[in-house]
Amino acid sequence: MAGGEMMNDVTLLAAVVQDAPVPLWVIDEKGLLSLANDSAARFLGYRRGADLQGGPSHDLLHRHRPDGSPYPSHECPIISLGSAKASAEWFVTLAGDVREVCWTTKPVGTSGHVLLTFAQPHRRHHETMNSHRPLVRQMSTAGSHTRLHRELSQVIDERFVDPSFSTASLADAAHLSVRSVQVIFAARGRSPAAEIRRRRLDHARYLLERGMTVQMACHESGFLDASTFARAYRQHFGFPPSRTLRVNELPSPPLSG
Repeated sequence: MAGGEMMNDVTLLAAVVQDAPVPLWVIDEKGLLSLANDSAARFLGYRRGADLQGGPSHDLLHRHRPDGSPYPSHECPIISLGSAKASAEWFVTLAGDVREVCWTTKPVGTSGHVLLTFAQPHRRHHETMNSHRPLVRQMSTAGSHTRLHRELSQVIDERFVDPSFSTASLADAAHLSVRSVQVIFAARGRSPAAEIRRRRLDHARYLLERGMTVQMACHESGFLDASTFARAYRQHFGFPPSRTLRVNELPSPPLSG
């Protein structure tokens, strides 16, 4: 295609994009925003599409994931898929809020440009997506970390007695990456694995204080073998589990009088 024909295509596309009532976004072959209409800009919290032109498209749309973890541009499917329709994505607004969207892409002629259209999903689709991603919320990054940590902790409380439950299991239940889960807990100076182990040990001590044997407390709290349990218990509490059991087996002192 001659340069003049390509320019005419882009000029015509610019007029169509700007007048469209739905969000439209054009990405050039370098991944930069070539055109965006005002509908798209307002959807993301900006005043005008012209103010965004020339910026990195990926960063403008979703500079981080819903949980606040980094979103590398090479993992973004919007450009790499070419002509495609995605069932779900989350775009980040100027204020840092996360907005759930459905999007489609289509190549623009042979220019290397990609036309992106996006909108919030219909209510039924939105509810279906949320049922598969229970820990994703539309909120600011700081709020997201607080809420996600609380809900991840709830998952741990519900499942820690399962010996196979791990950080990977927790991430899978939350539909997040393992790295994202680790980042959320690291903000509070812990790791998800340490939190799971702490819950198991606290529960084991509770069982021992109520007369359960060491072997039974070990298995009932999610540990696979007694030696691992005893070592973790001593490291956490400063004494072996048998001591907790012995203290609670001591006879009560006789009543005076």
